[in-house]
Amino acid sequence: MSANISILGNAGRDASLKYSEKGTPVASFPIASNSFKNGPEGRMQVTHWFNVVAFGKTAETLAEHIKKGTHLLVHGRLSFSPWSTDKGEPRSGAEISLFSFEFVGSNRSGGQTDEEPTADSPEPDVPEFTGTAVPEAPVNEPFIDQF
Repeated sequence: MSANISILGNAGRDASLKYSEKGTPVASFPIASNSFKNGPEGRMQVTHWFNVVAFGKTAETLAEHIKKGTHLLVHGRLSFSPWSTDKGEPRSGAEISLFSFEFVGSNRSGGQTDEEPTADSPEPDVPEFTGTAVPEAPVNEPFIDQF
């Protein structure tokens, strides 16, 4: 059994590209997603970190376009990898095996610039969506509020 997840966040660093022993491209980068919770001092922002891993052509595309700060939506399979610190303390990291992704917002390349786009400088050729579109099945039952 696996858990699928969608995360909206910002890349924590540029995507790195490596190759497996069989020559398969493998890209990885951390993504940070913020949420809010109520604490003793009031409403607090909490940042959750996930490591994203992609393979094949998708990995090559990510390595080319994902820079630190790039805002994107990732879809994939969630898993947790246990590990130990240098002091032997147990830790666990969340990892997403990427299915597809979407660039979100106007800062698709992650670069900060004060320049306005002009007709002489077209936008970079960046894919908006990777993956296949899945048509939604019609629902014949009325919505039941379960909360």
